[in-house]
Amino acid sequence: MTYDLVALVDGRPSSEDVLAGLAAAGEDLGVRAVSGGAVVQLCGDDNLPLVSIELPLLIQVPGEVERMLGTSVGVVDTPAWWVEIRATSQDGAREIAEQYARTLIKRLGGKVWTSEGVRTADELPASATEGTN
Repeated sequence: MTYDLVALVDGRPSSEDVLAGLAAAGEDLGVRAVSGGAVVQLCGDDNLPLVSIELPLLIQVPGEVERMLGTSVGVVDTPAWWVEIRATSQDGAREIAEQYARTLIKRLGGKVWTSEGVRTADELPASATEGTN
């Protein structure tokens, strides 16, 4: 089963922000684009995907995030950037996804929605890659 996160960031992620997130997630991971570049996958030594990251989407309609994720997300000011991150069930994939999300929201502001609740960067669990950004 996958573990899904949505990083709701306050600013548009730049190339530098994306690269910082990828580096923080793990410099030893392979990176490949799929779906015509709409999705970036972080892959392990076996070249199988661990985490998939979709291109950021701009949400401009007030209340749209709450409608899609439920009221537990709280109020999300718009415009906001929606970055969907999906981890596979492989060992370590969840931590990689959380580290990527943590890096984005530390750089740009915002919060992360997971099926376990809404978190700020400081509330996401620390991972083995902590301190690499």
